[in-house]
Amino acid sequence: MTLAGAALLASDGFKALPATSLAETSSPMPSVEVSPNRWQAIVIHHSGSHTGSAEVIARQQARDWGLPTLGYHIVIGNGNGQHDGEAIYGPRWYAQEGGAHVADRGQGAAPDAAWMNQNSIGICLIGNGERREFTEAQLHSLTRIVRDLQKRCGIPSSQVFMHSDLVPVASPGAKFPHQLFALELAN
Repeated sequence: MTLAGAALLASDGFKALPATSLAETSSPMPSVEVSPNRWQAIVIHHSGSHTGSAEVIARQQARDWGLPTLGYHIVIGNGNGQHDGEAIYGPRWYAQEGGAHVADRGQGAAPDAAWMNQNSIGICLIGNGERREFTEAQLHSLTRIVRDLQKRCGIPSSQVFMHSDLVPVASPGAKFPHQLFALELAN
């Protein structure tokens, strides 16, 4: 790469990751029977806090929103409350139930939040992508899981959304490697 090219990438906020693929680590997806066409999209979120776990989020959602179970299908830890890169599959994944992870999209938005929650898989990264980057282990797990879900459920890359693509929120945040993640899914 030329010095000018490196300067352009640096000025664009590009952060180099190791030459390895983002999909090299993490445990396998649990064996759950998935009906054909059950899931039609994937939505990626952040927790908004530096620490946490699937259990902590479930308690907060029960207290604040009255949810009976974790609103996300999958939570990926950052080492601050849940192991770094560890994917916890919640009760909604095991029961193949709709989520509670996309906020009201506003009048006239199509598909609406109810459709998104019923038909999309919600994945939450522990952390705040507005304040700091996600860990390499989290990104490896996320990429592997999304690829597995795409293959298993027939979800095209065009149906993998950031929460901020759907509603005016900063999730998963400006420090999420959007372009690199899109490239990984395309390969």
